[in-house]
Amino acid sequence: MIIWTGKGFLVAIFVFGCSLAANLITNGTTGGDEYWESHRWPFGISLLVAAALSWVVGQYLASRNVRTLVDKATGEEVLIGGDHSLFFIRAHWWGPILGTLGAVLIIVDCA
Repeated sequence: MIIWTGKGFLVAIFVFGCSLAANLITNGTTGGDEYWESHRWPFGISLLVAAALSWVVGQYLASRNVRTLVDKATGEEVLIGGDHSLFFIRAHWWGPILGTLGAVLIIVDCA
């Protein structure tokens, strides 16, 4: 079950789309799926691209449509909007997570 708020589902779309594109490009350049199945660095590159997209789009979404409301009774300010998360992690924080996973895959595959 996928849990998201706002437009947090875009992170999953970025990961799926980038990995699909990397798979198709790898299969097209190598002539089959054997290289994709035996090497992890193309998937690592796709995660780095998805990380960059998640960070940029997440930052943009977090900054727009945020409204500050003031509670008349207490005078306390409340922020409304700007919450876009996937599995309770804000969309822009998926950038460093995916980037780290991608870098680890690349390092492990090339070592």
